[in-house]
Amino acid sequence: MSNWAIAATWPFGRLAVEVGMKLLDEGGDGIDAIEQGVNLVEADPAVDSVGVGGIPNLVGEVELDAAFMRGADLAVGAVASVKGFPNPISIARLVLERTPHHVLVGEGAERFADSHGLQRAPLLTASSLEAWTKRRREQGQLTEERISRGHDTIGVVALDRKGAITAGTSTSGLALKLPGRVGDSPLVGSGFYADDTVGAAVATGCGELIMRGCLSFAIVELMRMGATPQQASAEALLRLIGRLENTVAVRDGAVDETKIAVVAIDRHGNVGAAANHDDFDFAYSLSSDGVIHLARAPKVG
Repeated sequence: MSNWAIAATWPFGRLAVEVGMKLLDEGGDGIDAIEQGVNLVEADPAVDSVGVGGIPNLVGEVELDAAFMRGADLAVGAVASVKGFPNPISIARLVLERTPHHVLVGEGAERFADSHGLQRAPLLTASSLEAWTKRRREQGQLTEERISRGHDTIGVVALDRKGAITAGTSTSGLALKLPGRVGDSPLVGSGFYADDTVGAAVATGCGELIMRGCLSFAIVELMRMGATPQQASAEALLRLIGRLENTVAVRDGAVDETKIAVVAIDRHGNVGAAANHDDFDFAYSLSSDGVIHLARAPKVG
């Protein structure tokens, strides 16, 4: 049988990998593996940057973004600024498979989810409200120039036994962001990219920096030219750092507003990752051993 592989950002990505690897090993589709795995992370209130329990925006509302990309035809389904739905990745899949569109936002995305019977549920938890209140108190009067930070997207890339490559993302975005703010996670080429003929990549960190370099697309294009996922991840990140360093101090991601990390996979099932800081761990599993690995991504820059 053909190889499969799955990788996800951050230690909490282990939840997604654990579910996804079982489906992939049984011959399931990558899009099912990603959706079901990400659903678990979205539903976990302990993960304060994804789904239920995500830290609210500036005015106390939880707004969620998510996306899918199908590598077979480069089709995308994405949603942004969604309120009241705990599993935005499932809405993104419906956009991908049931509409001629690629992106739905805000109230339009919510109405679309309602029309397909997806369940609404509270997103704000006691702990996320407490964290929001504490940040507001610590930072005093927030303005557009003093938006709080904090951002840990769940990004997953998968290769299934049929050779299909898929990427998916889900996030609540920056803590205390301006209402309506959209980061890189639902933006094709920035937070994610997938192509069956090459591979896929996902990004996590400060979206305002990631989107400046279309980072995930850059990684896939480097793999297209022969780089391994590890080489492509490091090179694309280094190129973005080099381009921005004269105006933004991104070479050492010591603070949240400059942190960037990526995970990539190729069509052969090889996995790579890189970050501009020392504390990015990612989870992955390969058909060769069927074990969940938690690894520290090499720091570049």
